[in-house]
Amino acid sequence: MPIKLVKVEDAVGKVLAYDVSAVTKNFKGALFRKGHVIRAEDVEALKNTGHYYVYVADSPEELSKGWGTEVFEDDAVRELAEALAGPGTVVKGLAEGKATIYALIDGVFKLRADALLAINMSGDFVVVARRDGTPVRCGEPLAVVDLIPLTVKRAVLDGVKDHARRNYPVVSVKPYQPFRVGLAVVGTEVYEGRIKDAATSVIEAKVKQYGGTLVAREVLPDDEGVIASKLREYVESDEVDVIIATGGMSVDPTDRTPHAIRIVADEVVAYGVPYKPNTMTMVAYAKGKPVIGVPSSIIFFREKNILDILLPKIATREKITREELASLGNGGLTEEFIRRKLRRG
Repeated sequence: MPIKLVKVEDAVGKVLAYDVSAVTKNFKGALFRKGHVIRAEDVEALKNTGHYYVYVADSPEELSKGWGTEVFEDDAVRELAEALAGPGTVVKGLAEGKATIYALIDGVFKLRADALLAINMSGDFVVVARRDGTPVRCGEPLAVVDLIPLTVKRAVLDGVKDHARRNYPVVSVKPYQPFRVGLAVVGTEVYEGRIKDAATSVIEAKVKQYGGTLVAREVLPDDEGVIASKLREYVESDEVDVIIATGGMSVDPTDRTPHAIRIVADEVVAYGVPYKPNTMTMVAYAKGKPVIGVPSSIIFFREKNILDILLPKIATREKITREELASLGNGGLTEEFIRRKLRRG
């Protein structure tokens, strides 16, 4: 094999066969890159970072011949990453034996978790990904592919790649599709002008963030007949794809929005979602259109709230299920809620 393991003192003048990493209090990265011709002054730097032996080739030509029957880490992680990467993604960022898959578009990250588990059980490769269903922006990292040994047998690599192809796409981004929102801001105190509407700006910003447009808005009193009439108008409108009602969502006797949504809906998926903030959320469907009731607590929790969970699903035309909402309890106690409501003391 053209590549051999030698003491660093014997490596001077030879070509480094892989990225050599260094870790300090303030740095983690490649000390020298693959292809670097080792100099006498590099010996102490290598030893100072714990590298007393290195893999080298006698020349760039010898390095190009590779590792014989073994596949080197850079090539192995690149090949596997390309087999994992589906629509809306791109493989790049190859360094230190790692390949990174990035988003090419704004959308929702989709992951075949069962396929990922099988790969991580293989013992040779480790793939670390973002959580399935996470909203992502173009250019954001989605997954990192690592090889644990320095090389892997071609048959092993091909077997893992075949598994990835059978489950294609393991990693992908589902693009947002434009949607139009009709908004009902509910609250007699707002309707009568006692307080200013603070919900519309929050909701409009979230809608825009996920590719939607606020096309209609009405401020309504806490009257379930009036609310239901407006929601039904939105449901029947060809100009509205999604209906959002905010305010009046609690069990207080004056709060009538959930009752109004039930009047209009063909299906109520859930009222009460195990997610903090905004637990008193209702998800329903009327003539195939999502009807979402969100509490006025979205005004307080502006940065991260239940709309960041629901709107990406809506924007990718995925049906929101009761099981999916119930599963939010695992991780639903968010850092935002803890920081703002459950302070230590």
